[in-house]
Amino acid sequence: MTEQDIQAEAIGTWMNKNELEKALAIGIYGPPELKHDEKVHYLGEFKERVIRLLTRKQVAEPAIYPEIIEALKDKRAARLVINGDIADCFIEKYEELARKLGKPYTVVHDPELKGEAGLAVVSNDAVDVEEFNVPDREIRLSKLGLSKALINAAGKKVCSHCLEKIIRADPGEVINYHKLTMSDRFWGEHCRACASKP
Repeated sequence: MTEQDIQAEAIGTWMNKNELEKALAIGIYGPPELKHDEKVHYLGEFKERVIRLLTRKQVAEPAIYPEIIEALKDKRAARLVINGDIADCFIEKYEELARKLGKPYTVVHDPELKGEAGLAVVSNDAVDVEEFNVPDREIRLSKLGLSKALINAAGKKVCSHCLEKIIRADPGEVINYHKLTMSDRFWGEHCRACASKP
């Protein structure tokens, strides 16, 4: 019996109850919930409403995934849902991003959640995105020819040469880097990617 068959049977059983039986069932067990087993894997959301999904590990990286920015700008995106088991210091950047883009966000604290879902951009309706999992940033940028040192310099200051490499590889990644200025060099700072000295 498939999950769809089980859901159909549960709906049929519910519909055959009289109003008193429904009221008693809600009083004892709470309101019925569709696809509960699916929703615990997607931060309490229906799978077909997920536009983009990051794992807990991806959310904990210092960089913001440009795919999430793109997804939040999607006209179908209704809100950002974040796993509350992730430390605040890692989720703050996505909360700020949602605020900047005018999208509501929810931090979900639910001990029943399963799997590795860390963050999801979701719609109010079914969108049925075929591949909503975001590829690992380091692997994607390595394939675009960026060095590990440059990839890992996210959140830090880099020289204009390294910044140009980032722009050529993926312009959306610029959000994750700061340009090293002449003033920074004067005070002894250097590029965190190529270790160029002042």
